[in-house]
Amino acid sequence: MSQTFERVEKHLYKRQYQTTSGDWSTIFYARFTDFKGKRRMFPLGSDLKTARGELKVLEAQNIRREDFGKDKLIEKKTGAMTLAEWGEKYPHQQGVKNKRSLNEEKGMIRLHLTPFFGSTPLTQITRESLIRYIDKRMGETTLRQGKASKKSVARGTVSNELSLLRRMLRVAAREGYQVSTPSFEDLIMRVKKGGRALTVEERAKVLAVYPKWLVRLAEFATETCLSEGDLLRLTDAMIDWKFRVVVPEGGRMKTGNEQASPLTDRALEILEEIKRGKRSGALGTNVNGLIFTRDNGEPITRSMISDAIQKAVREAGVKKYRFHDYRNTALTDWARQGVNVDIAMKASGHTSVQMHKRYLDLQREDVAKAFGLLQDGNTNKTGKTVKPQVADFTDGEGRCPVVPLVFKTSLGAVRSPEGSTPSLLRHKGFIESGGDNLHFGSVAHR
Repeated sequence: MSQTFERVEKHLYKRQYQTTSGDWSTIFYARFTDFKGKRRMFPLGSDLKTARGELKVLEAQNIRREDFGKDKLIEKKTGAMTLAEWGEKYPHQQGVKNKRSLNEEKGMIRLHLTPFFGSTPLTQITRESLIRYIDKRMGETTLRQGKASKKSVARGTVSNELSLLRRMLRVAAREGYQVSTPSFEDLIMRVKKGGRALTVEERAKVLAVYPKWLVRLAEFATETCLSEGDLLRLTDAMIDWKFRVVVPEGGRMKTGNEQASPLTDRALEILEEIKRGKRSGALGTNVNGLIFTRDNGEPITRSMISDAIQKAVREAGVKKYRFHDYRNTALTDWARQGVNVDIAMKASGHTSVQMHKRYLDLQREDVAKAFGLLQDGNTNKTGKTVKPQVADFTDGEGRCPVVPLVFKTSLGAVRSPEGSTPSLLRHKGFIESGGDNLHFGSVAHR
């Protein structure tokens, strides 16, 4: 980036620099030694007349021997902080510094926002510059392990970056800094539905080619709706054995929302398989107490999961998917089983119905089944065979609710698809005791 820095008059300096778009910008600075003998430099904005006025204020404060440690007060008046400067301060702000996604946001700031907007004052970020940013990013390829790949940057990715920039500007305004308020309308685009649910057939195909550690991880994700990050940090301390739920410490890693995921029969079996493997020495023990690890006890990384899934897509011949799509799969399964929406949201860690619906991947056959238009799951009322888009859930699969519901519609009383009793209720002891005496076989519970 081309730039110059020169003295205008006593204590007043001018910096000129060329932005990434090729335009030249000017910022004036006050530069002097304060009453404590410390060298000081304050940005004064881009207007010379305003800069001279602010300089007089600073000089008067110095004569009155006021404390210049309160830099924010000066910056509030001048509003000349650049995006790069704010990018350094932003991660330490209230409501930001404790975010679980902070590292991801810092990466977006460092890799994308700062290189483009870094030298631009917060007061000069315009809608036009936002559009130029979109055009630039859409012409780039994604980074993989620090290197450019052949895959183009997705529009959704750019929208996430713009959402972060908007949030940065809002936090700056809240903290008393002067910022511009460019319109982000129609620039932050969201897909109507995120990801997809894997069919039962697809699940079987990919499980057959997965390494053992990924089989355990994928099945547990389908049963519990836990996200990749929360699975990789899961420990025994996050399991509530009394109520048979998994409660990620501090909430979901991505959002901090509270989540209470169900420990279905199959989920319990997976945990028991892991315990048996560790007792026999077939699986290594992780020093940090992580439940899901490689066979040698070493942590599983996100890149390992991504690489293994890409390989599975090729070998199994299925449509592309991401590990995160197992959340779509779990939520879609629960919807088919008749799980109450509020319960499903609690179990998935969602706080808005809108976000919850984005994860559902229901098919036409689901509608037909719900209204009793299909018989035996694969024939219509005329007896004609219908190719199923989804699979029936039967007894013993270890999944949560499938309690038949009867509800009223304009067509009259309609009964939801028959299904198995919830896995918890299949325990005879639970039913007889009204839920007070529940035993889970060989799995040790606290």
